[in-house]
Amino acid sequence: MRSTWQWGTFSNAMHEYPARGRRGPRRPLGRALALGAGALLLAAARARAGVILTEKAALERAFPGQQPERRTLYLTADQVTAVQKQARSRLPSPVVTLWEARTDGAVTGRAYLDTHVVRTMPETVMTVVEPDGRLRMALVMQFNEPPDYLPRDRWLTTLDGKALDDDLWPGRGVHRVTGATLTVQALTEAVRRGLAIDAVVVRGPAR
Repeated sequence: MRSTWQWGTFSNAMHEYPARGRRGPRRPLGRALALGAGALLLAAARARAGVILTEKAALERAFPGQQPERRTLYLTADQVTAVQKQARSRLPSPVVTLWEARTDGAVTGRAYLDTHVVRTMPETVMTVVEPDGRLRMALVMQFNEPPDYLPRDRWLTTLDGKALDDDLWPGRGVHRVTGATLTVQALTEAVRRGLAIDAVVVRGPAR
């Protein structure tokens, strides 16, 4: 998409040049290049601004003092259907990033990444799961909506210890947040998907 944009900008600017031998302003090309560079810098700044936790920082919070192993799960169509049925929401992708921590060979926890759209912009959530399938913690790693739409960390801690059941929904066991209704819904659904993947694919018979 970038190459198409650059070519279109370059082509349009070139059409504004006078023919050889004629005098005329040569600023349109310079302006187009300057605008393009400015747009790229703005996009990069916005991307950096959306990062709340790096992968390293999130893993240190999820598994302090441990070195979890990173894996990639490629869910089959049947697994996707089973996970969505348990989570009651659609998976953003059948390809799932998973970290698994062990001590003396025993699993001490797992974490799943989920990137999804809240309103119009993406959010990335790490769902950290206990060996028995309960939620250890949920960490927001990237949030590109306006910061006012993101609940405080204190709200996230109210999810700790919850299981994948009917209580794990906004308005039931999950507190609603004024001004962040869609974010709370998206976060809850991401957590439910992580717990469902853990139960159905990793620990369950679909493995």
